[in-house]
Amino acid sequence: MKSIIERYQEARDLEHCRLLNPVSEAKIWQREVTTLRQQVQNLQHNNRQLLGEELSSLNIRDLQFLQSQVEMSLHSVRKRKEHLLAEEIQELNHKGFLVHKENIELQKKFSIAYQHNIELQRKLSGVMTSSEQATGSSKAPGESTTRCSGAREPIDLELCQEEHADE
Repeated sequence: MKSIIERYQEARDLEHCRLLNPVSEAKIWQREVTTLRQQVQNLQHNNRQLLGEELSSLNIRDLQFLQSQVEMSLHSVRKRKEHLLAEEIQELNHKGFLVHKENIELQKKFSIAYQHNIELQRKLSGVMTSSEQATGSSKAPGESTTRCSGAREPIDLELCQEEHADE
């Protein structure tokens, strides 16, 4: 807060000096540059101390203060990390729920297709049995009939059976 007030006063003085003369304005800017350089040096020094460098000039109280600052910073970092991990876990749980829901829907579709396949097999074996009775012939297991009495729809049983075999 103190630095803000000082900057305000300097800016006010700067405006006042602009009206007065360019030499005063140059002095104010030189002071501003000096102040900013000092602030940069202080920040760099504090940064090095936070990184564990240049600690030889610190006494016990300064080291304890530095340690508490590092611990507070570490606490903030851990809190942020835990928050991000919790969000990621929540997102993955939601995705898992959606995948589970999709899996249930696919199982229902598969079950319907499987039941439909069984019905088609029953119809086909019923048609073959009545066809065999009408012609008086019987086929051996594994033989196929080339004629299908009255069935005009193509039936692809192999595809359905392969799908069931993959289960």
